[in-house]
Amino acid sequence: MGTERDGMGNNKYTYHPQYKTEYTNSIYGPQEKEISSLPKSARKEFTKNEATLNPPLYYFMSSIVYKVFSWGDIFTRVYALRIFSAVIFLLTIVITYKIGQIVFNKDKIQEIAFAAIVAFSPMLVFATSGVLPDTLNIFLFTFFFYICLKIISLGFSIKRILILILIISLGAMTRQNFLITLFILPIPIIFEFIENYKTRRTILITTLFASFGIYTLSYFVPSMHFIHQFDYPESSGKNPNNPLVSMTFKDHLAWTIKQSIAQVWPWFWGIYKWLSLALPPEVYRIINRLIPFAIIGLLIKIYYIIKKRDVKNGKILLFLIFSVLIYCLMLTTFDYLFRKNNGYSFGIQGRYYFPVIVPTFALMLTGFWQLFSLFQKYSKYLLFALVFLFFTFNVFSLSYLAGSYYNTSTPQAFINHASQYKPIIFKGNIIYLIVFIAVILQAIFIYSFGKFLKSNNVNIINK
Repeated sequence: MGTERDGMGNNKYTYHPQYKTEYTNSIYGPQEKEISSLPKSARKEFTKNEATLNPPLYYFMSSIVYKVFSWGDIFTRVYALRIFSAVIFLLTIVITYKIGQIVFNKDKIQEIAFAAIVAFSPMLVFATSGVLPDTLNIFLFTFFFYICLKIISLGFSIKRILILILIISLGAMTRQNFLITLFILPIPIIFEFIENYKTRRTILITTLFASFGIYTLSYFVPSMHFIHQFDYPESSGKNPNNPLVSMTFKDHLAWTIKQSIAQVWPWFWGIYKWLSLALPPEVYRIINRLIPFAIIGLLIKIYYIIKKRDVKNGKILLFLIFSVLIYCLMLTTFDYLFRKNNGYSFGIQGRYYFPVIVPTFALMLTGFWQLFSLFQKYSKYLLFALVFLFFTFNVFSLSYLAGSYYNTSTPQAFINHASQYKPIIFKGNIIYLIVFIAVILQAIFIYSFGKFLKSNNVNIINK
Protein backbone atom coordinates (compact mmCIF):
# COMPACT_ATOMS: atom_id res chain seq x y z
CA MET A 1 0.00 0.00 0.00
CA GLY A 2 3.03 2.26 -0.44
CA THR A 3 3.98 2.83 3.20
CA GLU A 4 7.11 0.64 3.43
CA ARG A 5 10.18 2.79 4.03
CA ASP A 6 13.44 2.52 2.12
CA GLY A 7 16.95 2.81 3.59
CA MET A 8 16.55 6.60 3.84
CA GLY A 9 13.24 6.39 5.73
CA ASN A 10 11.11 7.40 2.73
CA ASN A 11 8.14 5.65 1.16
CA LYS A 12 5.94 6.28 -1.90
CA TYR A 13 4.08 9.10 -0.10
CA THR A 14 7.11 11.00 1.20
CA TYR A 15 7.58 14.23 -0.77
CA HIS A 16 5.04 13.01 -3.35
CA PRO A 17 1.66 14.64 -2.55
CA GLN A 18 0.21 13.37 -5.83
CA TYR A 19 0.66 9.71 -4.85
CA LYS A 20 -2.48 7.71 -4.08
CA THR A 21 -2.79 4.03 -3.38
CA GLU A 22 -4.84 1.95 -5.79
CA TYR A 23 -8.63 2.02 -5.25
CA THR A 24 -11.59 0.11 -6.67
CA ASN A 25 -15.10 1.28 -7.54
CA SER A 26 -16.58 -0.52 -4.53
CA ILE A 27 -16.29 -0.06 -0.76
CA TYR A 28 -13.59 -2.75 -0.57
CA GLY A 29 -9.96 -2.12 -1.50
CA PRO A 30 -8.08 -4.29 -4.05
CA GLN A 31 -6.34 -6.36 -1.35
CA GLU A 32 -8.70 -5.75 1.55
CA LYS A 33 -10.38 -9.16 1.63
CA GLU A 34 -7.02 -10.88 1.27
CA ILE A 35 -5.62 -8.92 4.22
CA SER A 36 -8.77 -9.49 6.31
CA SER A 37 -8.58 -13.26 5.76
CA LEU A 38 -5.03 -13.59 7.09
CA PRO A 39 -4.96 -16.29 9.82
CA LYS A 40 -4.20 -15.38 13.45
CA SER A 41 -0.90 -17.23 13.16
CA ALA A 42 0.27 -14.52 10.75
CA ARG A 43 0.20 -12.02 13.63
CA LYS A 44 3.15 -13.79 15.25
CA GLU A 45 5.28 -14.22 12.14
CA PHE A 46 8.28 -11.87 12.26
CA THR A 47 8.54 -9.86 9.05
CA LYS A 48 10.86 -6.90 9.71
CA ASN A 49 12.14 -4.77 12.57
CA GLU A 50 11.04 -1.14 12.24
CA ALA A 51 10.01 0.78 15.33
CA THR A 52 10.77 3.93 17.31
CA LEU A 53 12.30 3.29 20.71
CA ASN A 54 9.59 4.80 22.89
CA PRO A 55 8.92 3.77 26.51
CA PRO A 56 6.16 1.16 26.93
CA LEU A 57 3.22 2.75 28.81
CA TYR A 58 1.07 3.75 25.82
CA TYR A 59 1.74 0.43 24.13
CA PHE A 60 0.86 -1.50 27.27
CA MET A 61 -2.44 0.38 27.63
CA SER A 62 -3.30 0.03 23.95
CA SER A 63 -2.43 -3.67 24.02
CA ILE A 64 -5.41 -4.17 26.36
CA VAL A 65 -7.71 -2.58 23.78
CA TYR A 66 -5.99 -4.59 21.06
CA LYS A 67 -6.66 -7.85 22.90
CA VAL A 68 -10.32 -6.94 23.51
CA PHE A 69 -10.71 -6.62 19.72
CA SER A 70 -8.44 -9.55 18.88
CA TRP A 71 -11.41 -11.27 17.24
CA GLY A 72 -11.40 -8.69 14.44
CA ASP A 73 -9.19 -8.21 11.41
CA ILE A 74 -6.30 -5.75 11.29
CA PHE A 75 -8.57 -2.86 10.27
CA THR A 76 -10.90 -3.41 13.23
CA ARG A 77 -8.00 -3.64 15.67
CA VAL A 78 -6.24 -0.54 14.34
CA TYR A 79 -9.42 1.57 14.42
CA ALA A 80 -10.18 0.38 17.96
CA LEU A 81 -6.78 1.79 18.94
CA ARG A 82 -7.43 5.02 17.07
CA ILE A 83 -10.69 5.48 18.98
CA PHE A 84 -8.79 4.72 22.19
CA SER A 85 -6.37 7.55 21.29
CA ALA A 86 -9.31 9.85 20.52
CA VAL A 87 -10.78 9.19 23.98
CA ILE A 88 -7.47 10.22 25.58
CA PHE A 89 -7.55 13.39 23.46
CA LEU A 90 -11.07 14.18 24.71
CA LEU A 91 -9.79 13.86 28.28
CA THR A 92 -7.03 16.31 27.35
CA ILE A 93 -9.70 18.82 26.30
CA VAL A 94 -11.48 18.36 29.65
CA ILE A 95 -8.23 19.20 31.48
CA THR A 96 -7.69 22.09 29.07
CA TYR A 97 -11.05 23.52 30.10
CA LYS A 98 -10.07 23.15 33.78
CA ILE A 99 -6.81 24.99 33.05
CA GLY A 100 -8.86 27.73 31.39
CA GLN A 101 -10.80 28.20 34.63
CA ILE A 102 -7.55 29.01 36.43
CA VAL A 103 -5.85 31.08 33.73
CA PHE A 104 -8.90 33.15 32.82
CA ASN A 105 -10.27 33.68 36.35
CA LYS A 106 -13.43 31.62 35.76
CA ASP A 107 -14.47 33.81 32.83
CA LYS A 108 -16.81 31.39 31.04
CA ILE A 109 -16.45 33.08 27.67
CA GLN A 110 -12.67 32.71 27.59
CA GLU A 111 -12.77 29.22 29.11
CA ILE A 112 -15.04 27.92 26.36
CA ALA A 113 -13.10 29.74 23.64
CA PHE A 114 -9.83 28.34 24.99
CA ALA A 115 -11.03 24.72 25.05
CA ALA A 116 -12.51 25.17 21.55
CA ILE A 117 -9.37 26.47 19.84
CA VAL A 118 -7.28 23.69 21.38
CA ALA A 119 -9.84 21.03 20.45
CA PHE A 120 -10.04 22.23 16.85
CA SER A 121 -6.38 22.77 16.06
CA PRO A 122 -6.26 20.51 12.97
CA MET A 123 -2.73 19.12 13.21
CA LEU A 124 -3.31 18.32 16.89
CA VAL A 125 -6.57 16.54 16.02
CA PHE A 126 -4.78 14.62 13.29
CA ALA A 127 -1.78 13.65 15.45
CA THR A 128 -3.85 12.53 18.46
CA SER A 129 -6.07 10.15 16.50
CA GLY A 130 -3.25 7.85 15.47
CA VAL A 131 -1.68 4.81 17.11
CA LEU A 132 1.30 6.46 18.77
CA PRO A 133 2.22 7.63 22.30
CA ASP A 134 1.94 11.36 21.48
CA THR A 135 -1.72 11.34 22.54
CA LEU A 136 -0.98 10.06 26.05
CA ASN A 137 2.13 12.23 26.29
CA ILE A 138 0.15 15.40 25.52
CA PHE A 139 -2.55 14.41 28.03
CA LEU A 140 0.00 13.85 30.82
CA PHE A 141 1.81 17.10 29.99
CA THR A 142 -1.51 18.96 30.14
CA PHE A 143 -2.35 17.29 33.45
CA PHE A 144 1.08 18.29 34.77
CA PHE A 145 0.46 21.95 33.85
CA TYR A 146 -2.97 21.79 35.50
CA ILE A 147 -1.56 20.60 38.85
CA CYS A 148 1.25 23.19 38.70
CA LEU A 149 -1.31 25.94 38.09
CA LYS A 150 -3.38 24.66 41.03
CA ILE A 151 -0.29 24.98 43.25
CA ILE A 152 0.25 28.54 42.01
CA SER A 153 -3.40 29.58 42.42
CA LEU A 154 -4.50 27.55 45.47
CA GLY A 155 -1.26 26.87 47.30
CA PHE A 156 1.26 24.14 48.01
CA SER A 157 0.15 20.73 49.29
CA ILE A 158 1.82 17.37 49.73
CA LYS A 159 -1.05 15.74 47.82
CA ARG A 160 -0.39 17.85 44.73
CA ILE A 161 3.34 17.13 44.87
CA LEU A 162 2.63 13.39 45.07
CA ILE A 163 0.30 13.68 42.08
CA LEU A 164 3.06 15.47 40.16
CA ILE A 165 5.56 12.70 41.00
CA LEU A 166 3.05 10.13 39.72
CA ILE A 167 2.43 12.13 36.52
CA ILE A 168 6.17 12.55 35.88
CA SER A 169 6.72 8.81 36.40
CA LEU A 170 3.90 7.90 34.02
CA GLY A 171 5.09 10.52 31.53
CA ALA A 172 8.64 9.16 31.58
CA MET A 173 7.19 5.75 30.75
CA THR A 174 5.36 7.30 27.78
CA ARG A 175 7.95 9.46 26.02
CA GLN A 176 11.47 10.52 26.93
CA ASN A 177 10.81 14.25 26.44
CA PHE A 178 8.43 14.22 29.40
CA LEU A 179 11.42 14.58 31.72
CA ILE A 180 11.65 18.21 30.61
CA THR A 181 8.95 18.71 33.25
CA LEU A 182 11.71 18.30 35.87
CA PHE A 183 13.03 21.68 34.74
CA ILE A 184 9.56 23.26 34.81
CA LEU A 185 8.47 21.86 38.19
CA PRO A 186 10.70 24.19 40.28
CA ILE A 187 8.80 27.26 39.02
CA PRO A 188 5.56 26.81 41.05
CA ILE A 189 7.58 25.58 44.03
CA ILE A 190 9.81 28.69 43.94
CA PHE A 191 6.72 30.93 43.65
CA GLU A 192 5.21 29.30 46.73
CA PHE A 193 8.49 29.37 48.64
CA ILE A 194 8.88 33.12 48.06
CA GLU A 195 5.27 34.11 48.78
CA ASN A 196 4.18 31.78 51.61
CA TYR A 197 6.91 32.12 54.22
CA LYS A 198 4.82 30.20 56.83
CA THR A 199 5.02 26.98 54.82
CA ARG A 200 8.62 27.32 53.62
CA ARG A 201 9.85 24.53 55.87
CA THR A 202 7.14 22.15 54.61
CA ILE A 203 7.86 23.12 50.99
CA LEU A 204 11.61 22.58 51.43
CA ILE A 205 11.26 19.19 53.15
CA THR A 206 8.65 17.97 50.65
CA THR A 207 10.77 19.12 47.71
CA LEU A 208 13.82 17.29 49.04
CA PHE A 209 11.85 14.08 49.55
CA ALA A 210 10.24 14.46 46.12
CA SER A 211 13.66 14.93 44.50
CA PHE A 212 14.96 11.86 46.30
CA GLY A 213 11.89 9.90 45.18
CA ILE A 214 12.40 10.87 41.52
CA TYR A 215 16.10 10.03 41.76
CA THR A 216 15.25 6.61 43.23
CA LEU A 217 12.67 5.97 40.52
CA SER A 218 15.35 6.59 37.89
CA TYR A 219 16.91 3.25 38.86
CA PHE A 220 13.67 1.39 38.09
CA VAL A 221 12.21 3.30 35.12
CA PRO A 222 14.48 2.76 32.07
CA SER A 223 13.62 6.07 30.40
CA MET A 224 14.70 7.90 33.60
CA HIS A 225 18.12 6.20 33.87
CA PHE A 226 19.98 9.22 32.61
CA ILE A 227 19.04 11.09 35.85
CA HIS A 228 21.32 8.97 38.03
CA GLN A 229 23.82 8.43 35.21
CA PHE A 230 24.13 12.21 34.66
CA ASP A 231 23.81 11.64 30.95
CA TYR A 232 21.18 12.26 28.30
CA PRO A 233 19.42 9.92 25.83
CA GLU A 234 20.92 9.41 22.36
CA SER A 235 24.35 10.52 23.62
CA SER A 236 25.95 7.32 22.32
CA GLY A 237 27.50 7.04 18.90
CA LYS A 238 29.72 10.08 19.26
CA ASN A 239 31.72 10.84 16.12
CA PRO A 240 34.64 13.20 16.92
CA ASN A 241 35.44 13.52 13.21
CA ASN A 242 32.06 14.97 12.22
CA PRO A 243 32.17 18.50 10.75
CA LEU A 244 29.93 19.93 13.51
CA VAL A 245 32.08 18.87 16.47
CA SER A 246 33.32 22.47 17.02
CA MET A 247 29.89 24.07 16.52
CA THR A 248 28.91 26.59 19.21
CA PHE A 249 25.48 26.79 20.80
CA LYS A 250 25.08 30.25 19.27
CA ASP A 251 25.61 28.80 15.79
CA HIS A 252 23.12 26.03 16.51
CA LEU A 253 20.57 28.49 17.88
CA ALA A 254 20.77 30.62 14.73
CA TRP A 255 20.36 27.50 12.58
CA THR A 256 17.43 26.31 14.74
CA ILE A 257 15.57 29.62 14.43
CA LYS A 258 15.85 29.54 10.63
CA GLN A 259 14.85 25.89 10.52
CA SER A 260 11.91 26.46 12.86
CA ILE A 261 10.54 29.38 10.84
CA ALA A 262 10.93 27.54 7.52
CA GLN A 263 9.79 24.03 8.53
CA VAL A 264 8.78 23.44 12.15
CA TRP A 265 6.34 26.37 12.44
CA PRO A 266 4.28 25.35 9.36
CA TRP A 267 4.46 21.74 10.52
CA PHE A 268 3.02 22.75 13.90
CA TRP A 269 -0.11 23.99 12.10
CA GLY A 270 -0.37 21.26 9.50
CA ILE A 271 1.96 19.26 7.26
CA TYR A 272 0.35 15.95 6.31
CA LYS A 273 0.68 12.78 4.26
CA TRP A 274 4.18 11.72 5.26
CA LEU A 275 5.54 15.30 4.93
CA SER A 276 4.34 15.56 1.34
CA LEU A 277 1.22 17.69 1.75
CA ALA A 278 1.31 21.30 2.91
CA LEU A 279 -1.79 23.46 3.12
CA PRO A 280 -2.21 26.26 0.56
CA PRO A 281 0.28 29.11 1.25
CA GLU A 282 -2.58 31.50 2.03
CA VAL A 283 -3.36 29.50 5.18
CA TYR A 284 0.13 29.99 6.63
CA ARG A 285 0.10 33.65 5.57
CA ILE A 286 -3.10 34.25 7.54
CA ILE A 287 -1.59 32.55 10.60
CA ASN A 288 1.68 34.48 10.28
CA ARG A 289 -0.23 37.77 10.14
CA LEU A 290 -2.47 36.99 13.10
CA ILE A 291 0.13 35.73 15.60
CA PRO A 292 1.97 39.12 15.87
CA PHE A 293 -1.32 40.67 17.07
CA ALA A 294 -1.47 38.04 19.85
CA ILE A 295 2.12 38.88 20.83
CA ILE A 296 1.32 42.61 20.94
CA GLY A 297 -1.74 41.91 23.10
CA LEU A 298 0.34 39.72 25.41
CA LEU A 299 2.88 42.50 25.88
CA ILE A 300 0.04 44.91 26.73
CA LYS A 301 -1.28 42.37 29.25
CA ILE A 302 2.15 42.09 30.88
CA TYR A 303 2.33 45.89 31.07
CA TYR A 304 -1.03 46.10 32.89
CA ILE A 305 -0.07 43.29 35.27
CA ILE A 306 3.12 45.14 36.23
CA LYS A 307 1.28 48.46 36.50
CA LYS A 308 -1.46 47.03 38.74
CA ARG A 309 0.99 44.77 40.62
CA ASP A 310 -1.35 41.88 39.97
CA VAL A 311 0.71 39.16 41.65
CA LYS A 312 -1.73 36.28 41.15
CA ASN A 313 -2.22 36.72 37.41
CA GLY A 314 1.44 37.67 37.06
CA LYS A 315 2.56 34.32 38.51
CA ILE A 316 0.22 32.40 36.22
CA LEU A 317 1.39 34.28 33.15
CA LEU A 318 5.06 33.89 34.09
CA PHE A 319 4.57 30.16 34.61
CA LEU A 320 3.00 29.77 31.16
CA ILE A 321 5.76 31.78 29.50
CA PHE A 322 8.60 29.99 31.31
CA SER A 323 7.04 26.58 30.62
CA VAL A 324 7.05 27.19 26.87
CA LEU A 325 10.52 28.78 26.86
CA ILE A 326 12.08 26.02 28.99
CA TYR A 327 10.55 23.31 26.84
CA CYS A 328 11.81 24.95 23.62
CA LEU A 329 15.24 25.55 25.15
CA MET A 330 15.59 21.93 26.29
CA LEU A 331 14.65 20.58 22.83
CA THR A 332 17.12 22.99 21.25
CA THR A 333 19.88 21.99 23.70
CA PHE A 334 19.25 18.31 23.11
CA ASP A 335 19.42 18.77 19.34
CA TYR A 336 22.60 20.82 19.77
CA LEU A 337 24.33 18.00 21.66
CA PHE A 338 22.98 15.46 19.19
CA ARG A 339 24.36 17.44 16.20
CA LYS A 340 27.77 17.82 17.86
CA ASN A 341 27.95 14.10 18.56
CA ASN A 342 26.54 12.72 15.32
CA GLY A 343 27.07 15.38 12.67
CA TYR A 344 23.38 15.81 11.81
CA SER A 345 20.19 17.03 13.48
CA PHE A 346 17.87 14.70 15.35
CA GLY A 347 15.05 16.12 13.22
CA ILE A 348 12.78 18.21 15.44
CA GLN A 349 9.20 17.92 14.20
CA GLY A 350 6.28 20.27 14.65
CA ARG A 351 4.39 17.72 16.72
CA TYR A 352 7.26 17.62 19.23
CA TYR A 353 5.93 20.96 20.50
CA PHE A 354 2.38 19.71 21.08
CA PRO A 355 3.11 18.91 24.76
CA VAL A 356 3.16 22.70 25.34
CA ILE A 357 0.30 23.54 22.96
CA VAL A 358 -2.05 24.23 25.90
CA PRO A 359 0.16 26.87 27.60
CA THR A 360 1.04 28.26 24.14
CA PHE A 361 -2.62 28.66 23.18
CA ALA A 362 -3.40 30.09 26.63
CA LEU A 363 -0.82 32.81 26.01
CA MET A 364 -2.12 33.33 22.48
CA LEU A 365 -5.73 33.73 23.63
CA THR A 366 -4.64 36.02 26.48
CA GLY A 367 -2.94 38.25 23.93
CA PHE A 368 -5.87 38.26 21.53
CA TRP A 369 -8.40 38.98 24.28
CA GLN A 370 -6.32 41.84 25.65
CA LEU A 371 -6.16 43.35 22.18
CA PHE A 372 -9.87 42.72 21.55
CA SER A 373 -10.71 44.51 24.80
CA LEU A 374 -9.39 47.74 23.32
CA PHE A 375 -12.41 47.70 21.02
CA GLN A 376 -14.85 47.16 23.93
CA LYS A 377 -18.23 46.86 22.13
CA TYR A 378 -16.75 44.58 19.46
CA SER A 379 -14.53 42.44 21.69
CA LYS A 380 -16.99 39.54 21.94
CA TYR A 381 -17.57 39.52 18.19
CA LEU A 382 -13.83 39.42 17.57
CA LEU A 383 -13.50 36.49 19.99
CA PHE A 384 -16.35 34.69 18.22
CA ALA A 385 -14.58 35.30 14.90
CA LEU A 386 -11.37 33.77 16.30
CA VAL A 387 -13.15 30.61 17.47
CA PHE A 388 -15.07 30.37 14.19
CA LEU A 389 -11.77 30.76 12.32
CA PHE A 390 -10.34 27.74 14.16
CA PHE A 391 -13.41 25.65 13.34
CA THR A 392 -13.14 26.67 9.69
CA PHE A 393 -9.39 25.99 9.73
CA ASN A 394 -9.97 22.49 11.11
CA VAL A 395 -12.74 21.59 8.65
CA PHE A 396 -10.80 22.99 5.69
CA SER A 397 -7.52 21.28 6.66
CA LEU A 398 -9.00 17.83 7.16
CA SER A 399 -11.17 18.18 4.03
CA TYR A 400 -8.11 19.24 2.06
CA LEU A 401 -6.24 16.22 3.44
CA ALA A 402 -9.10 13.86 2.56
CA GLY A 403 -9.07 15.22 -0.99
CA SER A 404 -5.41 14.28 -1.31
CA TYR A 405 -6.18 10.64 -0.48
CA TYR A 406 -9.59 10.09 -2.05
CA ASN A 407 -11.50 10.98 -5.20
CA THR A 408 -13.86 13.78 -4.20
CA SER A 409 -15.27 14.55 -7.66
CA THR A 410 -18.62 12.99 -6.69
CA PRO A 411 -20.09 12.04 -3.29
CA GLN A 412 -20.28 8.36 -4.29
CA ALA A 413 -16.66 8.26 -5.45
CA PHE A 414 -15.57 9.77 -2.14
CA ILE A 415 -17.66 7.27 -0.13
CA ASN A 416 -16.22 4.33 -2.08
CA HIS A 417 -12.62 5.43 -1.61
CA ALA A 418 -13.02 6.47 2.03
CA SER A 419 -14.65 3.12 2.86
CA GLN A 420 -11.74 1.00 1.69
CA TYR A 421 -9.45 -0.63 4.24
CA LYS A 422 -11.81 0.32 7.08
CA PRO A 423 -13.89 -1.67 9.60
CA ILE A 424 -17.46 -2.46 8.51
CA ILE A 425 -18.88 0.28 10.78
CA PHE A 426 -16.98 2.90 8.76
CA LYS A 427 -18.06 1.73 5.31
CA GLY A 428 -20.63 2.96 2.83
CA ASN A 429 -23.45 5.35 3.66
CA ILE A 430 -22.54 5.39 7.37
CA ILE A 431 -19.82 7.90 6.36
CA TYR A 432 -22.58 10.32 5.30
CA LEU A 433 -24.05 10.01 8.80
CA ILE A 434 -20.67 10.55 10.49
CA VAL A 435 -19.95 13.68 8.42
CA PHE A 436 -23.52 14.95 8.95
CA ILE A 437 -23.33 14.51 12.74
CA ALA A 438 -19.91 16.21 12.87
CA VAL A 439 -21.12 19.21 10.88
CA ILE A 440 -24.39 19.52 12.84
CA LEU A 441 -22.68 19.30 16.24
CA GLN A 442 -20.11 21.92 15.25
CA ALA A 443 -22.88 24.18 13.92
CA ILE A 444 -24.79 23.76 17.20
CA PHE A 445 -21.67 24.65 19.18
CA ILE A 446 -20.96 27.75 17.09
CA TYR A 447 -24.59 28.88 17.34
CA SER A 448 -24.72 28.22 21.10
CA PHE A 449 -21.42 29.99 21.69
CA GLY A 450 -22.60 33.02 19.72
CA LYS A 451 -25.86 33.07 21.67
CA PHE A 452 -23.94 32.75 24.95
CA LEU A 453 -21.71 35.69 24.01
CA LYS A 454 -24.73 37.81 23.15
CA SER A 455 -26.46 37.10 26.46
CA ASN A 456 -23.38 37.79 28.62
CA ASN A 457 -22.30 41.40 29.01
CA VAL A 458 -18.59 41.46 29.78
CA ASN A 459 -17.10 44.32 31.75
CA ILE A 460 -14.10 44.80 29.49
CA ILE A 461 -12.48 47.51 31.58
CA ASN A 462 -12.40 45.35 34.70
CA LYS A 463 -11.09 42.39 32.71
